[in-house]
Amino acid sequence: MRHQVLASFVLSFSLLGSVTSFAAYGLNPFGPEFKPQADTVIAVTNMPRVRSQDTFGICYAFVASTLIDEANCVQNKVSDCSSVSDNDKVSPLDMSRYSQKLSDGTDDTDRFNYEGLTEGGSESFALFNAAFRAQSITRESCAPFDQVVGKVKDPAEAQQLEIAMWTKFKDSYDAYKKKKEGCAQCALEFATATANDIKQDYGLKASNQDILKAFSEDSYGKFLDKILIPDNCWDLKNQTTLKGAWTQNIYPEKGQKSNYASAISKIKEVLTQKRPLSLGFCTQTPLKAKTMADCGVKSKTGKLEKGESHAIVIKGYRRVCNSANKCYDALQIQNSWGESWQNSNDDGWVDAKELLDRSFYETQSMTWLTQQK
Repeated sequence: MRHQVLASFVLSFSLLGSVTSFAAYGLNPFGPEFKPQADTVIAVTNMPRVRSQDTFGICYAFVASTLIDEANCVQNKVSDCSSVSDNDKVSPLDMSRYSQKLSDGTDDTDRFNYEGLTEGGSESFALFNAAFRAQSITRESCAPFDQVVGKVKDPAEAQQLEIAMWTKFKDSYDAYKKKKEGCAQCALEFATATANDIKQDYGLKASNQDILKAFSEDSYGKFLDKILIPDNCWDLKNQTTLKGAWTQNIYPEKGQKSNYASAISKIKEVLTQKRPLSLGFCTQTPLKAKTMADCGVKSKTGKLEKGESHAIVIKGYRRVCNSANKCYDALQIQNSWGESWQNSNDDGWVDAKELLDRSFYETQSMTWLTQQK
């Protein structure tokens, strides 16, 4: 299971101004002197709209949600996937519950056993659990990501508001637990008042009663689950899933060797079938890690303290060349750093080799859905 970039680290990317600022993270766009070769373009053009994960480090959940939403557009023959209503899309917030391995003997087809929302996870594992095991994901309309997004236009100010919100959630939960150790009634009074404040200050979809109950959960992840996924979202009418008959594919498979040549060949093959695919990679700067397990900041004892990996959707390929006929492979990605990132970075066209090298060509670094005939 991958460790994703921490929230504040993620958002700092979206606030960088220049296009070249992203080269260090494996998302290196080519300069204007490199022109695309039209006859080389392979692209999936009918995609869900680009979204932003803002200050919540659940890129894997956005990727898994995008793959399901796109597949549902194919199944339902939707001509403009970017305009699909929130009622027909899956919630990335809810998707984040599915990147966990349940304990042995636990029914992994029962949605109720996937408790708690967490930052960091595997897009491939979340997709499989949500689409093929539990087969049940809350609709975006019931648990919208918009409820945890700063409601101001200035990105820096929005970031500060969101960080303050996450701090408020965590501090409130920790304070309740501490109070409960010495005075159960005091803790209840604190939780009641705080639930009202949280509901009023942040306009969450959950009811005051849902938020109050959340304080009794035994982990912060489960607390977030209760306050961000309202209780009525568990009703079948507020659930959706992957429609039609699909299989999930991974590359490289266990025991399968991969390198740049085989990886880019596989990507072109999948894109030719009009299927987008995910990729997990290391954003560490400078890049010192040689495996995804080592991708991040380590303590003096060598323990990984902060993950620095990210996940994106690949939706296009092309060759780009300059006037000296120097050519490179480029991939078009859909990134959960939002539309501003896409618009500032050549609509997501980046250096394929730089990006793929940062995946270390590890098992299951790519995943995609194939429609059964």
